[in-house]
Amino acid sequence: MAKSLRFIHCGDLHLGSPFHDVAAIGSRWQRIVGKAPMRAFQKIVQLAIDKKAHAVLISGDVYTSATHNLTAQLDYVRLLHKLAQNNIQVFAVLGNHDPLEAWKARIPFPPNVHIFSAEKIERMPLVVDGEEVAAVYGQSYAKAEQRDNLAWNFAREAGDRYAIGLLHTQIGGPSPYAPCSLTDLKESGMDYWALGHVHAHQILSEKPYIVYAGSPQGLDCTETGAHGCYYVEVGPYGTTKVEFLDTSIVRWESTDISIESIESVSGLREAVRFAKEKIRRDIGKPTFLTVNFTGAGSMYQVINNPEATQYWIDSWREEEQGKYAFVMVERLRNMARPKINLTERSKLPDTVGDYLNVADKLAALPPEEMIQALREILRERPEFDRLGAYGKAISDDRLLEAFEKAKWLGMQKLLEDGRG
Repeated sequence: MAKSLRFIHCGDLHLGSPFHDVAAIGSRWQRIVGKAPMRAFQKIVQLAIDKKAHAVLISGDVYTSATHNLTAQLDYVRLLHKLAQNNIQVFAVLGNHDPLEAWKARIPFPPNVHIFSAEKIERMPLVVDGEEVAAVYGQSYAKAEQRDNLAWNFAREAGDRYAIGLLHTQIGGPSPYAPCSLTDLKESGMDYWALGHVHAHQILSEKPYIVYAGSPQGLDCTETGAHGCYYVEVGPYGTTKVEFLDTSIVRWESTDISIESIESVSGLREAVRFAKEKIRRDIGKPTFLTVNFTGAGSMYQVINNPEATQYWIDSWREEEQGKYAFVMVERLRNMARPKINLTERSKLPDTVGDYLNVADKLAALPPEEMIQALREILRERPEFDRLGAYGKAISDDRLLEAFEKAKWLGMQKLLEDGRG
């Protein structure tokens, strides 16, 4: 390459998407965090301008098509015009949440924007000062599901100085989202793969670069940590430098608090308050926090009381009034267990002992057999049919977590009922 190249790789913007599970927050906090995905993309646009980027690559899911959010589409195009005013090219593919069929508003894009076709792989030149410095290859989704391996169709042309692949994909295993493997991507000859679909940023390979930008803004409590985009500099001879930039307006975080050495409610609440202040110092921006109680201790029964825990949550929220960098406890999860010698208790010839022995037999199964056994138990429950698609979508991790929690709750209930 005779010239250097600078570009930003982002994706999964989900503009206009509301935060999930935070309906209870007050109007002041709503104003702070409102339109957070759009404000995160505004930060990306400003970063591209400040760093004098030549291009912005967007790897799908600009918005969530289920809502057909016209405001989000209009705001998106407005920001694309801002990039055009600064001579920054935009290359984008459409993903499963914003496939070609979902763009019903038909808002015209400025001339600096190229949306890749859904019919076939396209090659577009990336031109800097009248000279082609790279080629960008991409293909969009026509519909919400794309079961074909699109990566197989990417192939670098012999004359490319630097080749970039732009794709919304799920790597590994069968998937309705253009499934492929790392080998498929490496064999294409691309120098940099700008991927979308996975919301956590990660670099899967450096030779060549295979990169998920993640989402610029976490949307719920499962999307913890920093979210943003990648700024990429390519030198005259193809050397690639990659830097992650945090663009999140609001953070979702979780913290573990062991109850093993806590003997009072005041001690429990003080431990949460200490964790909140540490997160406030470390992050310095609005944060929704999940607190996971762990370990074995005498406070186990207290944190199983929903009235008590809701009172704590309400009081912690009151403490955050008037603070910009609030740390709001959004939920409490009881992953703890009673302070009891499980081995000795299971030896007693009573209902609780029998109950624990059955749970131990399940836990002793090989992982795959255990999961299968738990799913069979779940399917046999009369409530399962009412769960519908949600019941079928429960992940293995969620099922194992529910089993562990139910084991201790069940034992406690039996003891309270005097069946020990």
